[in-house]
Amino acid sequence: MEYRLVVKIIDDEWRVVFEDDETKSDVTLRRGDRIRWVVEGSDASFSFPEIQIFGLETRDVKDGNPLVMAISRNAPDGTYAYSVFVHEDMTYARGQSPPRIIIR
Repeated sequence: MEYRLVVKIIDDEWRVVFEDDETKSDVTLRRGDRIRWVVEGSDASFSFPEIQIFGLETRDVKDGNPLVMAISRNAPDGTYAYSVFVHEDMTYARGQSPPRIIIR
């Protein structure tokens, strides 16, 4: 399964939200599922706290380009906050404070 999120300005604040629901950002998924992020209006740097989730800690993405990552088969169950640094405004995007990946 693939989950689609966007990083964009909502009410003068950078947010990470679902493509079809701007009130949610937490993603609950299983190993092998994918997440697709698109940043609208800036380049951004993603930072993941647990290297076992995707097999790397950071990833940069250009404005408008997708970042598609699959949850590793070795990813441990848990809830993991991650961060998205927005280059345009030199700030971090907020999710459900902060955005989280939940692996079950």
